[in-house]
Amino acid sequence: MKRAYTLRVAAMLVVAAGSIGAQEPAAKLPVTPQTKLYAKIEQTVIKIHRVFGAPLHPVISGIAPGGGWGAGIGYDAPGRGPWHASAKGIYTWNKYWLGEAIAGYDGRRTQLEAFGRTREMTRLDYFGLGPRTNLFDRTKFLLDDRVLGVRGSFRALPWLAFGARIEERWPWAKSGQGGPTIESRFFPIGAPGLFASPRYGQYEGSIDVHLPAAAGNGFYQGTKSRATYAIYDQQNAEQFNFRRLDLEAQQVFAGFAAHHRLTLSGWVATLMTDAGQEIPFYLQPTLGGKSALRSVHEDRLGSDGTDATLRGYRNLRFRDRNLLLMQAEYRVPVWGPVDATVFADAGKVARVRSDLDLTDLRRDFGFSLSIMKGWTTWARVDVGFGSGEGTRVFFTLGDLTP
Repeated sequence: MKRAYTLRVAAMLVVAAGSIGAQEPAAKLPVTPQTKLYAKIEQTVIKIHRVFGAPLHPVISGIAPGGGWGAGIGYDAPGRGPWHASAKGIYTWNKYWLGEAIAGYDGRRTQLEAFGRTREMTRLDYFGLGPRTNLFDRTKFLLDDRVLGVRGSFRALPWLAFGARIEERWPWAKSGQGGPTIESRFFPIGAPGLFASPRYGQYEGSIDVHLPAAAGNGFYQGTKSRATYAIYDQQNAEQFNFRRLDLEAQQVFAGFAAHHRLTLSGWVATLMTDAGQEIPFYLQPTLGGKSALRSVHEDRLGSDGTDATLRGYRNLRFRDRNLLLMQAEYRVPVWGPVDATVFADAGKVARVRSDLDLTDLRRDFGFSLSIMKGWTTWARVDVGFGSGEGTRVFFTLGDLTP
């Protein structure tokens, strides 16, 4: 079942009205201001598709928190059945830059992808480790992040999929720009891995379960869950080896009216080390805002159309070895392609896994507005309150290609 009032349906109605009028003038349908507006929106959408859907096209995007918006050039190779290839380069107004290339295969049950990416982020926020960091300890660090890898998935059953990822990574964190630098407050005790340049082999496996299979969105209900286990093996020394386990779940319920839905979601992450090993601070899980530092096509299940965490706080606000997050979100169609949601978030980070309980949680609430294309979010703005750190506003731009 498709959502009501989509742009394409509106455009079809306008075209149908014109066709009927041409065949039978007496049956011409009235043209209202609303149908005129829908037609103008549809024409704008078609123009955007033509520009961003060309093989060589502009790219408008961010790279990471603190970088601001950027622009660049992307190339999508013309389709050859299930095979695809793409590349892009982006430079932002705060001097972040990214180069990325991807090639892959999308079959009926199997997906494979090879990728490479290099990016430099010059002014990432760091507040220290732990759940009680102070906003006034905000500092800046630079992260040079390079990765080569392959990933794949196999859908064994309509509701069950297995995934794997193998990467070679070269992260390097050092002094940042645009504010107090990280080493002025946290080095060497509070920022493990700073100025080191570990080379990692990352080996990851995952299991995804979707019930009912491929029908959750259409019926505004369903369950999704994922378990991911990763090994980070340092190859140029024996100082920063660790393992990571992520557990996620998302439950969608039909709402109180047509096309309404309630989404409940949860996420637990824990990192483990052997005696004498450390975990670089920039690879530890984070809470806060809408952004995190992830690898190529490495997304969480998240909440309803977003993988934002604590939206009443700054990006990357809290980080430590263990993480707990719970979210609730209620979505309502407002007008045409515009949806509104109200949400509440609660979560915490902890040094010790046993501290991941329901005490001393960081909480916030807020609302968002989204411009939708079918089930896909084109643009979204989230406004978060209740954190004690002011009102936070996050803008997310989705995929503009057809």
